[in-house]
Amino acid sequence: MSKYTDMSNELLKLIGGKDNVASVTHCATRLRIRLHDEDNVPVEEIKKLPGVLGLQKNVGEIQVIIGPAVDDAYQEFMKLGGFETKAPKKTAPAQKREKGFKAVLNTLFSAMTGCISPIVYAFVVMGMFKSISAIFGPSLLGLFTAESDVYVLLEGIGNAITYFLPFLLAYSASQKLGANTVISIAMAAIMLSPAMTGVVAAGEPFKVFGLFPMTLINYSSTFLPILLIVAVQAYAEKLLNKIIPNVLKTVFVPTLTVAIMTVLGLCVLGPIGQWLGDGLAAIVMLLSTHASWLEGALVAALYVFMVAFGLGGPVFLATFAVYTQTGSDGLYFPYMCIYSMALVGICIGYIVRSKSAAEKQTGTVALTSQLLGSVSEPTIYGILFRNKTCLIVEVVASGIAGFYCGLTHTAVVGMTFSLPVVGSFLAFSGASTANMVNGAISLVAAFALALIGTLVFYKEENAA
Repeated sequence: MSKYTDMSNELLKLIGGKDNVASVTHCATRLRIRLHDEDNVPVEEIKKLPGVLGLQKNVGEIQVIIGPAVDDAYQEFMKLGGFETKAPKKTAPAQKREKGFKAVLNTLFSAMTGCISPIVYAFVVMGMFKSISAIFGPSLLGLFTAESDVYVLLEGIGNAITYFLPFLLAYSASQKLGANTVISIAMAAIMLSPAMTGVVAAGEPFKVFGLFPMTLINYSSTFLPILLIVAVQAYAEKLLNKIIPNVLKTVFVPTLTVAIMTVLGLCVLGPIGQWLGDGLAAIVMLLSTHASWLEGALVAALYVFMVAFGLGGPVFLATFAVYTQTGSDGLYFPYMCIYSMALVGICIGYIVRSKSAAEKQTGTVALTSQLLGSVSEPTIYGILFRNKTCLIVEVVASGIAGFYCGLTHTAVVGMTFSLPVVGSFLAFSGASTANMVNGAISLVAAFALALIGTLVFYKEENAA
């Protein structure tokens, strides 16, 4: 019997049984359960279940925070509910949907998160290869010249993932939004085809199908345009499948979809996505230029609350859109790294200062999760939210480190921060030596301040 058997049984009862479950998925730390009716879910009772670190509610979905062992809990929950072999009954009540601006935003960000999550590993790969070329290349250690085969290959691998980002997003977005994946990838191919990039490079007016003026934009390395295109494509396909006879669908649904989306993509949706990205980039540059120190201190200090209350995802996505435009970010990603290093310091200090075996084990589990998987929920719910002293230390340590990082205009260049500790340091490589040094100073400061603060101020009897 799994250690999560009892928890899964009780959880299934508390959420109204398997007939109230629409779907079940999980991320790195959370069991995500979409419900037909979430009105009567006893949040506080679920939080008290053994193995549950916390719970967040989102439109039609509850997120049960488990920690790094979430896959074990997921497998047991699926097994006990019979979801692997038996779908919920069709007679279950229709899922209630919240209305209004908040619901629209939640739905939008949920969709965007689902589109970006599957391709995160590609960015880890990109960041690692770019970091290696930056450290060992001519800009730092000089082991490779700019003309060497090794350097050219390392740069080529990193740049290829960025350049062909629309292809990756076309795949993940089509899976999330229910569009035909092959057609979505075909749309990305059209946008980046030599013919279209040649038209843009020429700079001469161009009309799609000789009728519709096209805005001249190079869509390589872009984020928002392909997401908008795939979202509309999904609706276009549904409409065409309804009105076209079955005998003609094989030929005309994909053909008409591509024709329609080529016009909308190149003339309307693509430009809108690009303009939105440019607007976000302009805002970021404004903040970075005039108030980077204040923004750095605030974001770093408050980041723990953004994670705890589920606000990190939307900000991450907006920042990611800017990153694809500029190739770096000094507004948000650096403070994710600072936050992670501060948590490592908190965990070590907590283990050293704790007297009981139970609290030492709590600290060890949290530290292991942070070091091996960059999973912070065990630290948040197991340490910080149970001890206000540790929480204050984390906020102050991150805030001070964030202040320095913002003051020195330090930016993340490589998307390696999902890798524990080392990835945070590598994330600042790839630009100037000063950027990498200031990034390292910020990270060491966050770790040292958090560790020292915990060792000095934490007392086990203050834990809740």
